[in-house]
Parts: sequence; C-alpha cells; structure tokens
Amino acid sequence: MSYAHYKEKFPAAFPKLSSAQIAQIAEVAECRTYQDGDALFKAGQAEFKFHVIQKGEIEIFDRSGDNPVLILTHQPLEFTGDIANFAGRSSNVDAIARGTVEVYEICAAELKTIIGEWPELSDIILNAFIARSIALSESHFTGLRVIGSQYSKDTFRIRDFLSRNRVMFTWVDVAHDPNVGELLDRFHVQPGDTPIVASGNEWILRNPSNIILAEKIGIKQEFKEDLYDLVIAGGGPAGLAAAVYGASEGLKTIVLEMMAPGGQAGTSSKIENYLGFPTGVSGEELAARATIQAEKFGARLDIPSKVVGLSFENKQNVFELDTGEKFLSKSLLIATGAEYKKLDIPNIEKFEGRGIYYAATKMEATICKDQQVAVVGGGNSAGQAAIFLSMHVSKVFLIVRGKNLSITMSKYLEQRIKDCENIELYFNTQITAVKGNEQLEAISIMNTETKEQNELDAVAIFSFIGATPLIEWLPDEIEKDEKGFIITGVNAGKSPRWTEKRQPYLLETTRPGVFAAGDVRSNSVKRVSSAVGEGSMAVQFVHEYLKDL
Repeated sequence: MSYAHYKEKFPAAFPKLSSAQIAQIAEVAECRTYQDGDALFKAGQAEFKFHVIQKGEIEIFDRSGDNPVLILTHQPLEFTGDIANFAGRSSNVDAIARGTVEVYEICAAELKTIIGEWPELSDIILNAFIARSIALSESHFTGLRVIGSQYSKDTFRIRDFLSRNRVMFTWVDVAHDPNVGELLDRFHVQPGDTPIVASGNEWILRNPSNIILAEKIGIKQEFKEDLYDLVIAGGGPAGLAAAVYGASEGLKTIVLEMMAPGGQAGTSSKIENYLGFPTGVSGEELAARATIQAEKFGARLDIPSKVVGLSFENKQNVFELDTGEKFLSKSLLIATGAEYKKLDIPNIEKFEGRGIYYAATKMEATICKDQQVAVVGGGNSAGQAAIFLSMHVSKVFLIVRGKNLSITMSKYLEQRIKDCENIELYFNTQITAVKGNEQLEAISIMNTETKEQNELDAVAIFSFIGATPLIEWLPDEIEKDEKGFIITGVNAGKSPRWTEKRQPYLLETTRPGVFAAGDVRSNSVKRVSSAVGEGSMAVQFVHEYLKDL
C-alpha cells in the first residue's frame, strides 16, 4: 500500500482531540512553538517527544528508503507518536513543522502518567498507536534493511530478533535480490561483510549481536534504578501477566527477557482455546497487547536481558546480567519457561537457522513458501505449527513418535490436521538423518516398530519435542525436581533448604521471596491460560511477602 490517502484508509489511527481534552493536556504540558522546517524529532532519535497540535501542521516523513517520502500531514487537534514513542524506542520517522506550529510537548514519562491517570485520553491514544503500527506495517515502509544470505545463521538470527520484537525491516537476500550490488556499493561493504543492518543512509552495523542492535534502535536502555520491588525473569505469558498486575498495583517492576515478549507462546501462529478469543489470537498479538498493557502501568521491559548470576544479600536478590550490569530487588518471580529440546541427530547443528527451526512464524513460513517441510512433535504446539505452515507450503510431514495424536493433542487440532489435505502423518516415526549443502534438502525417517526407512524431500524441520526448563543461572538455594523444574509451595516447604517458620506461599520456591510461575515450575499445567493465571496470582503472594519485610 502506498502512502497516498494514508489517513483516509486508517481513520482510527488519526483521531482529533476535543477542546476539553486539549485543555486537559494544557494543564500538564508545555506549549512550544516551532518554525517552518524545524524538526520536532527525527528517525532514530530515542525518547522523542509526544506532541498535541494546537496550531499549524506537522509533516511525517519516511526516510528509511532510498529517498524521503511524505507519509501524512498532521492537522490541529491531532497528535504525533506511535508505539515506539510510548515504549521509549527510537522513532521510525521524521516530524517536520510546516509554517508556524504550536504544540503541547510531552516527554515519555509524562505521557505514561497521562495514560495511567486519564482513562478517556488513554483509550484514544493507545488505540491510535496500535492502529498506526498496523497501518505502517501494511504500507511501503522500508524500515531497517537487513542485507544477508538466506543460508546465513546470523542473518536468520537478526531477522528473527527484529521480527519477534515487532521492529519493521526489509530483508535483502544477497543471493537473489537484483538490487543488492547497488546497495552494497552505497554502504561500502562486500558480500563477505554481510549480514549488515542499515537504517536509511544514517548508519550501518556489521553482523551486530542482539544486544548491540537492541541498543542502537532503542529497545534496550540503561538501567535507571538500583532497587526494584519485583524483578520478573522471563517475558512469556506468566511474566507479562505478573508485570501487568505488579505495576498496576504500585510495585516498581521490571521484566528481564532474553529474546522477545511472549516466550514460546509469542511464536504461536494461532491460539484458539484462550478464554475470550473465540476466533483465536496469534501469540504475537497477545504478547504485543500484554506488553503495551504492562508498560501502560509503568513496568519496564529490558530486552535482550540474560541473567548470568543470582545471589542473595540479607533479604535482597542480587542480579548480574551478561552485559555486566548489576542491580537489586526485594522479590523475584522466575518465569523463564522452557525451550524445546534439540533433535538427537548427527550434524543437526549445521542446519540450525537454515533449515532447523524451533518456532513457526510468518518469517519461517516465507522462507519455506511452496516447498515441503517436516514438523516434529505430537502436542498442541506441533499441531498449531502444522496447520499454520500448511497454508504456506506445498506439504507438511507431521512426524510423531507415538502411535496417535489423541493422548497429547487437543481434539479440535487433531481433527483439523486429519482434514488438511497437505498434511501427511507419520506415527511411530523418528528422524534419523538430515542432508543438504548450504541448506537442508532432505531427511531420513524410520518407523520404530517396523524399522522401515524412507527419505523425504524437505527444506525445513520444525521441532516441538519435549521441554527443558531455563534455569541454568539459578543457585542451589532454589531447589528443582529430577527434571530440572522449580519446586514450589507445599513441596518447597518439605525441603531442608526451607528454613522459615511459616510455610511457603503457593508459588514460592525454597528461597523466601523468590517465586516461580508458568512452564518453569514443577507440575505446572503447560498452557497459556494457566501461565497467565499463575503470573497474576504470584503478585498477591509478592505483596504478602513484602509487607513482612
């Protein structure tokens, strides 16, 4: 979609405020005047201001492509900004004054206060921000350029990180894009220097780590607090739910997430058994809305953020991140979830990121479009992936270790898979070998009962088998079961590590003030709704613990 008639096509994204609402904002905001041609903010600028227009016009330009393009013109009573503005990320666009412009100028912290305290304005602003993000994603907006080969693990890593964090970008494949030579010349790089990430003509990064990339685009920011009421390790459904309730109830809350909001659930193409969504909801959308909700109440999300050390001083938790940053908290919720196990197949590492995947999102579906793929697993995650991929690829081989789907998969998914013409089921089957050069090309399978072997052409394997809890950073004070999942509640109270006179709270671990929720917890129900419930419930126990400090 071009930018012509942009505002007409997305009216919900560009509401006008009433005179009463403008007056309300005038009570807390500074009125500032800009002259013709002045920049109110520019693409790449972090912590840029939110503006409500009292007089004049503001033109919004996209400079991410080859030439600046006018997206739209804001009129009086309208406001600038989008989700990036609200979340503290860098701006995607330029805002230029046309004529003499008078605006009420509001910083990110003040905007969050307005959204937190004025419900009517909050609804208008947040709904507009969400609609603007959708509108921009459906336009010709280039965003960041990721230039690299589809056979490069680092190209996949960068694309995966940006995609899962809802950062708009355009991928340029060095092997097939006809314009790649011109782009490489412009950025003064050789094909061997790729992957690179470029923002218009402003800057480039050569094969950046996720942390460096996140810092550059404003996802990751410096810590401004030394002590938090509640630290949440993990930004999946349990962690996000706890962030919403913790922050909304006045706790100084931060979420430490290694990859992107949503966790495993965030990569699900469609969750159909989550309460309140009769037609289903994608994990990405659920995570995005939960993130906005948590930030609305003042929770901070730090991404990517990997805890490498946890120790205890008196009754405080001491955290060390892989960046060397350190800080303290009064309480901790462990909601790191679990990751799918790697397939036990020779040479499997060779194809990770270029044929072996542990999530089935739009990005992976695009890579495999109109080709044959294999999905391994018999649970709901595997079933959802198979259904989703079947709409993009020519055939899906669903490889199941067991003899049927009835025991491990929801009935509605099982029936849908059986009704899908391009899903081919293999029961009592395992993959024994993978083949290919730069990319996966074929797999060998074996029936574990008959020992019959076969070879299938497949450009990708999507693995959804087993689950390993992400707990390698936890000290011995926090006890785990024989499978590595965290013990809580009554079972924690039976441990010799529990030394308090009182019994542990329901979700409390063997360390007082440290709680666990979601898939990482021993004997938890591995469902999104259960994780949300546990994350919400954990906050109540946090309050009970904190009041006795």
